[in-house]
Amino acid sequence: MQSSLYSQYLHLKHRQNQTSQTLWNGCGTLEKCQIGTRKYAIKISQVPDDLQHVNIQQTSFSLQRKIKSYVKEQHFYRHYASRLRDLCLLPQAIELHEINGRFITLLEDFEPLGFQNMSSVSTLHIKRVLDWLATFHANWLIEDEDISEFDIFGYGNYWHLDTRPDEYQKMPNSALKESAHKIDKTLKRIRYQTLIHGDAKLANFAFDDSRVIGYDFQHVGLGNGLSDVMLLFTTVLDSEQLETQCSELLDYYFSRLQQALMQKRSGIDFCDLQQQWQESWCFVWADFHRFLIGWRPDHPKINDYMRKQTAISLNQG
Repeated sequence: MQSSLYSQYLHLKHRQNQTSQTLWNGCGTLEKCQIGTRKYAIKISQVPDDLQHVNIQQTSFSLQRKIKSYVKEQHFYRHYASRLRDLCLLPQAIELHEINGRFITLLEDFEPLGFQNMSSVSTLHIKRVLDWLATFHANWLIEDEDISEFDIFGYGNYWHLDTRPDEYQKMPNSALKESAHKIDKTLKRIRYQTLIHGDAKLANFAFDDSRVIGYDFQHVGLGNGLSDVMLLFTTVLDSEQLETQCSELLDYYFSRLQQALMQKRSGIDFCDLQQQWQESWCFVWADFHRFLIGWRPDHPKINDYMRKQTAISLNQG
C-alpha cells in the first residue's frame, strides 16, 4: 500500500480540493482526484453498522448481502473485466484494496474522457445501452454447462428470491407471493444463462457523442440477460412507452445479441435461446414485481405494464 495510488491520494487529500459524493444510504463515498496528470474515481465502500433506511431493517443477512456485493465487484474487476476489452466499454480498474472491511476500488475517471451521465435519454441512447448489454451477455453465454466458474458470483441482480427473504416475508398474501418460488425456479431452469450486470439502470451508464460506458458491478452474477433489459426499461420508459416500444426494443436487443454471438463464433442455437428468453419476459417482470411489493409497495415502477406481465406469468403457472 505504501507506493499505491490510493496512498498518494490519502497523502494529497488535505492539500487538494477533492470532490466527494455519498454512496447509497451512507455506504461510503465516491471521491474524485488528480494524481500527476491523470484523474481518478475512488469508490470507498463500507456498510455502516447502524444503516438506516426507511424500507430496510439492517440484519446480519442484509449486512452480509451488501458486503458480498463489494467482494463480487472487486472480483469482477480483478478477473473478468479484461475479458471485455475491445468488446464493450467499462472503467479501467487501477487498484483494488480491502482494508479492515473497507473496499477501495480505484478506477479511471471517465468524465475527463467525455462521458457523462444522463437523467433522460432518447431511443438512440437506449439502443446504445442495449448494444452494450447484448455484447456483455454474449461474452458469457453458456448452455447447460458447468457453471462452477461463476460460483463466487452466484445469481446476479439484487432482487432475486434467495437474497430477499425479509422482503418476501413482508409481502401480503397474494397469488404473486404464493407463486414466488415457482417463478424463481422457472427463471433458474432456463437452459441459457449468462453473466448479467445485475443493476443495469440508466444511472449506471454514461454517454459521449457516440459511445456508452457501463459501471457498478456489485450485483453481477449468473442469470437471464432479459433481467438487465427489464431493469433498464424501468428507468427509461413509463407504462405507456413500455406498451408501445417494448416489442421494437426487444427485437433490437436480440438482433444485437445474435450479431455478438456470431462474432464470437458461438455454437449456441440462437433461435432456441431467443424463444426461451422471450417466453421468460413475463416471469422476469413478475420476479421484480415481487421484490418491489415486499420492499416498497408504493414504488412508482409498479405500473400497469408490470402488473400486466405479472398477470400473464401467473396465468401460465
